[in-house]
Amino acid sequence: MQQELEKMDLSKLEKNKRGQYIVPLVFHVIHNYGAENISDEQIYDAVRILNRDYNKLNPDTAGIIPLYKPLIANIGIEFRLANKDPQGNCTNGIDRINSYKSFVGNGDGNQSKLNQWNRSIYFNIWVVNDVDGDPSSGVLAFALFPASAHYAFYWDGVIVEAKSVGSIGTGQPFLSRTLSHEIGHSLNLSHLWGNTNQPKVACGDDGVLDTPETKGHDNCNILYDSTCHPPIIENIQNFMEYAFCTNQMFTLGQKDRMLDAINSDIAQRKSLWSANSLFSAGVDGPKMDCAPKADFSTNKLFACVGNPITFTNRSWGDTTLTAASWDFGADATPANSTALNTVQVSYSSSGWKSANMTSSSNAGTGSKSKSDFIYIAEPVGKNVIGKIFHFEDEAEFTSWANFNYFNNDFKWDYYTYGGYFGTKCIRYKAYDTRTFPDNTVGSAKGDYDELITEAYDLTSLSQGNAYLNFFSAGATRASINADIDDSLIVQYSTNCGNSWVNLAKLSKSQIINNGKVTNEFFIDNTTTWAAKTFALPAQALTSNTFFKFRYRPGDLSNNFYIDNFEINSTPVSVKNVNIQGYTFELIPNPSINGTSSIQLNTAENANAKILVTNILGEKIATFEYKVISNSLNNIELPQQVFTKKGIYFVNIDINGRKNTKKLIVQ
Repeated sequence: MQQELEKMDLSKLEKNKRGQYIVPLVFHVIHNYGAENISDEQIYDAVRILNRDYNKLNPDTAGIIPLYKPLIANIGIEFRLANKDPQGNCTNGIDRINSYKSFVGNGDGNQSKLNQWNRSIYFNIWVVNDVDGDPSSGVLAFALFPASAHYAFYWDGVIVEAKSVGSIGTGQPFLSRTLSHEIGHSLNLSHLWGNTNQPKVACGDDGVLDTPETKGHDNCNILYDSTCHPPIIENIQNFMEYAFCTNQMFTLGQKDRMLDAINSDIAQRKSLWSANSLFSAGVDGPKMDCAPKADFSTNKLFACVGNPITFTNRSWGDTTLTAASWDFGADATPANSTALNTVQVSYSSSGWKSANMTSSSNAGTGSKSKSDFIYIAEPVGKNVIGKIFHFEDEAEFTSWANFNYFNNDFKWDYYTYGGYFGTKCIRYKAYDTRTFPDNTVGSAKGDYDELITEAYDLTSLSQGNAYLNFFSAGATRASINADIDDSLIVQYSTNCGNSWVNLAKLSKSQIINNGKVTNEFFIDNTTTWAAKTFALPAQALTSNTFFKFRYRPGDLSNNFYIDNFEINSTPVSVKNVNIQGYTFELIPNPSINGTSSIQLNTAENANAKILVTNILGEKIATFEYKVISNSLNNIELPQQVFTKKGIYFVNIDINGRKNTKKLIVQ
């Protein structure tokens, strides 16, 4: 595919090259109502900068060194924000999406490309808070070459951090040319040193005749560098460099390469500027003024009866709102409001609450309803000391507030096919059941959901004799420990959720005690359960203490289960887990290259004697480990023990009680 672009006959294409190409744009702003939810004005500024740079209207070309001034190209592409969405509705070309995927990073940026509009009509740009999760990497955005995007249509477009969009708002002026650079990639331009993201490593070339070979640069301090082929001066002041010069340009050769791409059917670039696309996107005539898209947020989603909650109008799609109308329900104070921006509301009864809001502008109205999205709790604590929540009665589960913040399939739910005590328990459904192409975006990584208990009266307990106990069972689809991203945070609040204090944060083998399970992990009679017990500090022992379970899944997660929740004056006995008085699991199993750990729960402080044998029964290694009672002991197995792939046996002896498990090393 790339070779096809390279071999295109420029003379045959010349007659198809127009003086001006119009390309419809859509900006998808992925946000959670924070600073990453950038303003319309910031996006308008970004489009202004794009059109300036792609039409040689940037005045800073005056500072280009004399050698390259004759090569400064007017690309002749005009970018216009779409005025019609894929359904033909009026839009200002900005699509706002509330999602955790604004914060994912760590190489998962393609999964943040939500709600792509047809790439044959619209050029898609996604704005997020975080592209790669590593502030030191310097990665601000990325795009696919046409050849790479041709079949991976669902990822075609540019994803960019909010700070690199425009020069106002959260946009930083010295990063404001990032989109000019990335759209260059989408139109088949490489970095001047070649197809890597590492400048200053080796001399390389971008396949364009009038951009000399270069190692690349990460600053603009030396404008007359000739490192690769002295005395040939390199084109440091180029949009496809990493130098962040204040004076930037495309060359005439780069223009030819981009126009070759935009006249090609590869990745449907030629379709972008067709008359049909311009009509479908509504950019072929006067701009329409659109009615607002109503939206609102709150400063909290959990509170007690009588506590204030602030609602904020987040309507978008039109920059000039003239009126708003709110309906909060009969038990709210106020029940209705016409406040344009914010309004403070409290509720006189407990339970799930809904709200409706209508926003108006000179172009019309838009409405938004959110059902059962706020939970109001009773502030008076219940005495549940010594009560074990087996969850055989679903009311024990529904008495807790269950927040699926982003309304997706990764969530807490009530599981009715097994448990530690009986046939019911609580599940966090982290296993991704979606199939192609739905699973190309919106993976679980970055999501979080919460369960919040009722208020409990803990005043009869004293520090040192107060524990939160439960049993859990979890599995993963990851093959190595480093790829397990799941975490469970347990918190408490003594002020109706205004603030939360961490009680425990569990991750990796602390929650994954059933190893690798490739298919969806369900509870059955072979499931291993781990006892969890946490001492409660004196500050938690109030008359109205709430507890919260926040689960964060990863891209290779499987399901996680909780049962037998209790608050008591004694810790849960690990002897309940297994008649031998201890359990252990090998995680991960199978193991890649011998990387594995023993997760061991025991009812007593003791020395664990560990013996590793091969399939012939030959001793490979022995060692001892001091284990602590009523705690999760994580014992890393030395990787050098497993010199060959195959089957091994790990034997544990605690005070004469022996147990053996098979370990597969791949």
